[in-house]
Amino acid sequence: MESSEIQSLTERELWTLKEFVENTLRKSGSSLLELYGRGNRELKFDDELVTEAENKAWEIISSKIAGSFEGHVFLRDLSSEEMEGENLPRFLWIVDTLDGAASFQAGMPVWGISAALFEKFWPVLGFLYLPVTGELYSAYAGREAFLNDHKIKVRKDPTVDNESLVLVYSRFHNDFSSNFPGKIRNLGSSAGHLAYVARSAADACIMKNVTVRDLAAGSIILEAAGGEIRYMDGNRFHVGDIMDGRRVEEPLIASPKGSWDSFAHYFKRQ
Repeated sequence: MESSEIQSLTERELWTLKEFVENTLRKSGSSLLELYGRGNRELKFDDELVTEAENKAWEIISSKIAGSFEGHVFLRDLSSEEMEGENLPRFLWIVDTLDGAASFQAGMPVWGISAALFEKFWPVLGFLYLPVTGELYSAYAGREAFLNDHKIKVRKDPTVDNESLVLVYSRFHNDFSSNFPGKIRNLGSSAGHLAYVARSAADACIMKNVTVRDLAAGSIILEAAGGEIRYMDGNRFHVGDIMDGRRVEEPLIASPKGSWDSFAHYFKRQ
């Protein structure tokens, strides 16, 4: 069954939601720019600043969506009992108010705010806003993905060469050895990495220790742009399987659909 078969929202309602959430993310992003890069330089990670920023963004996003769309709830507000059986909410939002917190507090540009809408656990809309660069990614699940209203697609030719780019997670070098001929980089944002693959800025990305908050919006954008997420052994990954909040401890690879092994075979577990 495809998500479109259970989706109850009309095209007009989807468009209205998309416009509303995009404006809301821009507003919350503007508020976070007031705190951007103001981390205590004597600390490796300024928890106090990050918490202040997350709370600030959450207040804006939650109040705007909950106050405008009846019956829409947020994953972070639900108990495990409310996520099961007849109690399952119809419209569920998964929001990451600060993806790339280390970059944010240190004054580095790749961090953002992501939001994803699910209907009965089926993906509907995905968003990622990077306030420093002004990049606003959005997607209608399984259909189209956009960067600032321009359609985006994953790279058509997955051929690997010395100009290929794979984005990875922190401490990737502790887990893998590699003979990958191209470039390997970590930009510090899981959702950002997925969006860069979606718009062909990167060929693939490898992730680990991620949760549904890290992946929900980015996976919708990636898949709408023609990509997919798999485990490194090739098994399919479904974000709906981790709605319980657990971390994915096994590495995942995001790439253009059908090309995962063009990249995965270069990386060996240590």
